[in-house]
Amino acid sequence: MPGDAIREGLRRAFEVGRPAQGYLIVGPVRREGRALAEWIGTQLLGDSPAIADHAHPDMPWFEPEKVSRIISAEMMRGRILPLAQQSSLSGGWKVIVIVSADRMRAEAANAFLKTLEEPPPRTLFLLLVDALAEVLPTIVSRCQLIQAGGARRLDEPWRTQLLDLLSDIDEKSVLLDAARADVLCAMLEDMEARAEKEVREESKANRFVEEDADTLKALVGAKAKAWRNDLLLTIEQWMRDLLCLRAAGEGAEPPLLIPERREALARRAAAHSLAHLGENLALLETLAEQLDRNLSPAHILPYWMDRFYL
Repeated sequence: MPGDAIREGLRRAFEVGRPAQGYLIVGPVRREGRALAEWIGTQLLGDSPAIADHAHPDMPWFEPEKVSRIISAEMMRGRILPLAQQSSLSGGWKVIVIVSADRMRAEAANAFLKTLEEPPPRTLFLLLVDALAEVLPTIVSRCQLIQAGGARRLDEPWRTQLLDLLSDIDEKSVLLDAARADVLCAMLEDMEARAEKEVREESKANRFVEEDADTLKALVGAKAKAWRNDLLLTIEQWMRDLLCLRAAGEGAEPPLLIPERREALARRAAAHSLAHLGENLALLETLAEQLDRNLSPAHILPYWMDRFYL
């Protein structure tokens, strides 16, 4: 959650009736992002249980739809914008929440921009995203940015499992790389299983979520992909720390992204040249692209574990 200073700044803007026309809230959308949006709702609409249930008539929530998990132009023009143009039922503020706004297609964003630039009176847009990278620049430039949480971090127990695996690499062979790839594959399979369990539990608890098979499948895929991206981010942070330590030289103690594994990182950094460690990031980017194309992790991870300088 954002600190007291951020909340106090928002509270003052609300009290004088001069908030931004839209806030881009960056942080895990199911945790910090959602919690901040609900807090903003209570500031403008009053403390109502309907806000936490996402059932308040003056605070509608919109999420990506269908198997593709996008916010389409049809959804924008047919549902979001017409509701934004309506007066609030209470006669006060209306708060429109768009979850995973980075899934807004270009045509939908273009349809949204004019309303975002000149919203109806007493209408506020809250755009929730896990990360800023995929949000269209035209949207970013028209919103006030709020960091709702710290840097993304791989959930436990996966983070410790991954760091243990990386810290344990003292020698390489085809068999060892294949075994390490098996560990990563098992983690990805566990993410899929946990995503399915959580989505089904969320669906049962929230009667406003559509429960058709295609929607549930897409929600599971989106949640599992977010965790997979966190796993790749952790590997990237490991690679950057290796590069930082190798560039700094022996005896130096530069700040690290994974400081709790400094000893293992220093040992591994000394084992590779700076040029080799620099290759890691390009290799990781190619791996991420292959995973995005739904290539089987069991087929491609042994190949990449053999080529990474870890």
